[in-house]
Amino acid sequence: MHYFDTQYFSDYSTNPKTAGMHDLKTIYRKVFTTLKREAKDCFKQGENHRFYPNPPKMSDLSVVSLVITAECLQITSENLLWSKLRKDYVRLFPDLIHRATFNRRRKALRGLILDCTELLAAKLVREEEEFIIDSIPIPTCKLIREKHSKTCRRAEWDEVLANKGYSPILGGYFIGYKMHLVTTTSGVYRDLLVTAGSEHDTVFLKLFNKEDYHLENRVLLGDRGYIGRQIQLRLFEELGLDLQVPYRRNQKDFKQYSKPLKIKRKTIEVVFSQYCDEYSIRSNYAKRFSGFEIRIISKIAAKTFKQFWNYLHGKPINQTKHALAA
Repeated sequence: MHYFDTQYFSDYSTNPKTAGMHDLKTIYRKVFTTLKREAKDCFKQGENHRFYPNPPKMSDLSVVSLVITAECLQITSENLLWSKLRKDYVRLFPDLIHRATFNRRRKALRGLILDCTELLAAKLVREEEEFIIDSIPIPTCKLIREKHSKTCRRAEWDEVLANKGYSPILGGYFIGYKMHLVTTTSGVYRDLLVTAGSEHDTVFLKLFNKEDYHLENRVLLGDRGYIGRQIQLRLFEELGLDLQVPYRRNQKDFKQYSKPLKIKRKTIEVVFSQYCDEYSIRSNYAKRFSGFEIRIISKIAAKTFKQFWNYLHGKPINQTKHALAA
């Protein structure tokens, strides 16, 4: 059972006055040089992911680095980001593209951002680690505006529509999406799915197949929302994936859930807390699903980059709040 006032949906967030205390120029250069060195396989055309007949003003590497930098600084508004760049960082970005162009490029580079994230994450994963799966509800509007809000709810625009779902965490119904996340027991990203708020947690498990080779012969820890004998059997037969879920007390074959596994599963609760506080995952400025999804992916990329930065400098990988301060 999750509690609203003690976990990741508390009303406080990082103070915006201190969120921007790190220099954007310094952080951008850290991100740019690290990606250029560690994710060079993603940039096969110099600093671009693919060949452009007419090279763009800003390379793909520059766009991805700026996306991650903005999330590291908790700049969730593109308008605010562009005002800051044009006022204070003209020399750093002499060929700065238009904000609308940046937004389109970021969506177009969705796969590239995920590839860079997975490359960095793979270097943090230990072979003996179990995986954890859980979901978090992300509202897109207030429940009272259900009949009037068009945010992420236009069928002609959106691939996945925000709708009404129920969450004990929020204490009732909400309008929005669910983010389904798979991490290691050390909190490193491994897989992601964004669905409508009404979808059941097991919808992500049903999509696992042989292409998800990183899940093969692993132990996957979930809560009671993932109970399902048929799903457990299919995952074990096809992937060798052992889904460990606590029993309900009224089950005939009830067994006590292992305490060490219960402690390990708590890691993902900490991860969700960080996304809500440090990365403002509940702040939504998108009007379409594509914009909403790329914001979620950008936040995951930023957190993974901070974890990798801590790893490079011999620090605990999950102490990410001030990882780029030094």
